[in-house]
Amino acid sequence: MVVLEEILVANSVGLLVLIVSMLSKIEIKKERHLSGRIFDGMMMLTFFALILETVTFLLDGKPGTVVHFLQYATNAYLFLASSCVGILWVLFVDIRISRSITRIKRWVKVLSIPYVALIVLIVCDFFGTGIIFSINEQNVYQRGELVILTYAFVFCCYFITLVLANFAVKRNGHIRFFPVHYFVIPSLLGTLVQGMFYGLSAGWLCLSIALLFVQLHISNQNAYEDELSGLYNRKYFVWMVEKLTGSKKDHTIGAIMMDIDRFKSINDEFGHSVGDDAIRSIGWILMNIVTDNTVAFRVGGDEFVILLMDGTEADMEQLCSTINERVSEFNKTEGKPYLLSVSMGYSTSQTVGTSLDHFFHQLDQKMYEQKALRYAKKD
Repeated sequence: MVVLEEILVANSVGLLVLIVSMLSKIEIKKERHLSGRIFDGMMMLTFFALILETVTFLLDGKPGTVVHFLQYATNAYLFLASSCVGILWVLFVDIRISRSITRIKRWVKVLSIPYVALIVLIVCDFFGTGIIFSINEQNVYQRGELVILTYAFVFCCYFITLVLANFAVKRNGHIRFFPVHYFVIPSLLGTLVQGMFYGLSAGWLCLSIALLFVQLHISNQNAYEDELSGLYNRKYFVWMVEKLTGSKKDHTIGAIMMDIDRFKSINDEFGHSVGDDAIRSIGWILMNIVTDNTVAFRVGGDEFVILLMDGTEADMEQLCSTINERVSEFNKTEGKPYLLSVSMGYSTSQTVGTSLDHFFHQLDQKMYEQKALRYAKKD
């Protein structure tokens, strides 16, 4: 049985929670990198869903052709929005873990296939097939025989993120600052309750609460991220190296240290805002080349480090070559007022018996040796 008062209260609370989350996000800081934009997308989809879900219940059973169309349109949005939130959640979690645009593009390709199929099924429902849902002659909403597909898709997205998080933690201790289950558990429970008991408006309310949980944790996690480049910061780099070198298991760890050539000249000639853009550009380039076993950091003004787990010298050389190729491609295609170039030095070390100071010293020495050779060739 549908109780409109309960639905109005639940969705009003959901809107209030979401507004608090939005204001908190603005107050803390406006994230400029991709994960922040993905999170904004989830919040906006949920915001409109809370409003439109209330509209669908208010219109349910009301006469009129316009009402009939609105019932189809609003319910179509709700189904597509819930699945889209599931996709965005996968992208959000993955990029928070890997900082890899390449992986995000791969996930988009994979998840867009079932999502496009869902769009096709819902379009068919506009012509009365009733596969996912239908609106009868009295303008009453009814679930379709295959509505379970939409729930299954969302649950799969949540399950994927739990697997990603678990794998990352087992691999190298990543995302200790990002508990994925804080989002998944309330969202999953809300979706289950609403799916099992029609008329209970729990799904979007629980999702808005989950987003607030995530926002609160992001505010803490930002202490380990560099806002300008979108990469991890020096604090997180120090923590990772100390964790690796403090382990009883001996591993090979490779690292590349790099800085932007003549970065001061870019600031002096074009201004600090353009210098900031150069930092963001390097961050974007590195995010596009990191893989499952690499992590990129901005450790200082124009200095960056890439850690490669179990990397050999050949792996280091290949990664340096790839970075130079991407920088060259960037200069040819982006049309910036500056030309980027970087100096790099790499080193490999065993984790047992290595101190953080020694590790940094090796990287600094290798980088400046490479920089000196490069400038000598130009002279």
